[in-house]
Amino acid sequence: MRKSKIKYLGYLLLLSLTSASSVFAVDYINAENFADANGISHQWFPIQKMLIMRKGLNSIKFKIGESTAKANDKDIRLSGAPRIQNNSIYVPADSLQSVFAGSKSVPVVQMNPVKPNQTNQEPNNYGFQNNQRPIAVTPVNPAQVQTIPVTTPENVPQKQDNEAILIALRHSEREDHTRVVLEFSNNVTYKSDFKNGIYRLTISGCKNLIPTKRTNPVGRDIAKLDINSGANREGLILTFILNQKEKAPNIETVADPFRMIIELPLGVPAPNQVASTTTPITTPQNTQTEVAEKKVESNAVKPIEMEKPPEINIEVPMETLQNKSFLGRTIVIDPGHGGSDTGFEIAGRPPEKTINLETARLLKSELEKAGFRAILLRNDDVNLTYSQRLSMANKSGGDLHIAIHTGGSIDSLKHGVACYTFTDKGTWHNNDSKNNILNYDDVFNEWIKNTRFDLSEFLAKKINSRLTKHLPTDSRGVVKSPLLPLKFIMNPAVLVEVGMLSDKTEGKNLISDKYKKAIAKSITNAVIDFFNGIELK
Repeated sequence: MRKSKIKYLGYLLLLSLTSASSVFAVDYINAENFADANGISHQWFPIQKMLIMRKGLNSIKFKIGESTAKANDKDIRLSGAPRIQNNSIYVPADSLQSVFAGSKSVPVVQMNPVKPNQTNQEPNNYGFQNNQRPIAVTPVNPAQVQTIPVTTPENVPQKQDNEAILIALRHSEREDHTRVVLEFSNNVTYKSDFKNGIYRLTISGCKNLIPTKRTNPVGRDIAKLDINSGANREGLILTFILNQKEKAPNIETVADPFRMIIELPLGVPAPNQVASTTTPITTPQNTQTEVAEKKVESNAVKPIEMEKPPEINIEVPMETLQNKSFLGRTIVIDPGHGGSDTGFEIAGRPPEKTINLETARLLKSELEKAGFRAILLRNDDVNLTYSQRLSMANKSGGDLHIAIHTGGSIDSLKHGVACYTFTDKGTWHNNDSKNNILNYDDVFNEWIKNTRFDLSEFLAKKINSRLTKHLPTDSRGVVKSPLLPLKFIMNPAVLVEVGMLSDKTEGKNLISDKYKKAIAKSITNAVIDFFNGIELK
């Protein structure tokens, strides 16, 4: 059977040579430094070799090696083509100064025209391989570094960033409630609603950042806690799923520092609060110690015995990469959850975060054996925020992105693997947004427009096919979903649920190191299938 091919235009775009007619040195500027100094949003698309910078109504879109750019949706001629040097993107200084007038000055460097035989042999994070290295530029001479003085117009107001930050989230279990304390760097406003055991707290006037200092309040009174950004990614929304549905939580605020103290009612009756009609019996003095010891013993929580992994022997024959030019391609692996964020848990089995990390480590090893370069976003039991994962993933300049997760469900019969790709359809927005209209900002639209979701789906199908072929498991499908871990990932990205930890059989299999190794080999074969199915143009 003839293998299906997919046209693939983005991966091997060579950098265009700077025009030979340019004989004068051009003043270049480090685009990222300029953006950071002036509060300009910037998105780097490694496959398309494209940089988009935007602030307010002004925007400019560069492509590496091209002497034209699109500024405010109009084509402009550049004094020099954008370049990559030492893993940094350099663009002509005058182009940025003209688009973002009144910006702060940053150092510029003079770069001579590029000669056709110049190559850059230094390793980089932009996914170039062998003869696809960025074109070299003349090393910077410190004597040539200069600063362009730029004055800010007096009539342009400077925006003050006074949004609060959620510094910490802590909890403690009391006799009749669980207390959750939110500590902010500044005052915020909030509103809450409670219905059918769901308590939603909408907080405004704060950045949509989840604190690294936090404890997990899930337990006796709280079944689940979700923290999401509000409408248009402003503010925070905390959703508590409570273990009781009748009594609404209480909330109070305290100043200096600003704190919100939430009291979430008792979810299940505490043992010492069970009503009794029996007449109390006075214990003789000489037996009080004995009774106290028995009470402590009866209340002691016995440790849960961990299940033993089953004996598994699964042979997964490895495929061969047909086009050797794909050797060395970078695969970014994101092991889901970590630290205090344990993911799905079930008694007697390791938490999801542990299985994700162990599987990801094995996947990294198998990919490297196959000739690829693999990067783990976390290699320890640490808690990474969405922003941290996103930053690390996009800065790595990978060719593919694979997030490893383990599924779980209250339905013990639900089993199988699933592969997810991102879609903007069905994104949940806060009910407070006007008419629930999906209002995406320009950066989101640019990302949607310039990201190869067809390649994501192509990879997801390959992974789903390989897992169900090599493992004793079923498919729960290739699903398009607005998942946060895949949002704003620049390269083709897939989230894989490698099995259901809650299933009686599959959950036990996921404990086995041999089974996790079979998963890693199956996904590696799928990556090889992906590149074998790519037709270079």
